[in-house]
Amino acid sequence: MEPIHRRLPIGFRFRPTDYEMSHYFLTKKALGQTMKARTIPEECPDIFSRHPRALPGYPLEEHWYYYCRKVDNQDTTNSHNIWILISEGTNVLDKSNNGQVVGIKRSFKLAEHEQEKEESYDILLSDEEEEETPKYNWFMDEFSLPLTIADTDLVLCHVFRKKIKPEIVDLPIIESDSEEEEEEEESVVAESLNLVEEKDGSVLPPSPSPP
Repeated sequence: MEPIHRRLPIGFRFRPTDYEMSHYFLTKKALGQTMKARTIPEECPDIFSRHPRALPGYPLEEHWYYYCRKVDNQDTTNSHNIWILISEGTNVLDKSNNGQVVGIKRSFKLAEHEQEKEESYDILLSDEEEEETPKYNWFMDEFSLPLTIADTDLVLCHVFRKKIKPEIVDLPIIESDSEEEEEEEESVVAESLNLVEEKDGSVLPPSPSPP
């Protein structure tokens, strides 16, 4: 089933917290309970093998949320999977209920070979188009439920991107000829003052040059 992107009204955005994704959207979906939220994530079974650029709403959208099935640790090394596990087993807690565990969060990053494919695509662009095309680092957070809530492999995934900031190169400061000439004049005056001081022990202005 092809995922669908539905735009929200102007001024609204769908940005649930880790707790809301685990305790509300994932728990209710796994237990078959009714959700009354204005926006409800859809299912995308192949989210772990789909390049983020292929998600609906790109490039205007920056966040995507989909239900899918949990990817085992062994599957993260398979060729069909383009995501690499970077953080595993962070508990999502319910602070209002004595820190009860309501979800488990794992984090993924787009594999380097897929990132290289994206960069190779930019090579086909003109210099002007390449400068205007932003580059991103892609990440995915996967939320699953503990066995205390439900025995299910259903997970909720949050795909998002972060723009890569261009490196700022500090250029060397080039002094102008006028500044160098002023420094030379100051050094000449300093040397003449030192000579007068060595001669009579007092600092006197240099004698005027003859007409």
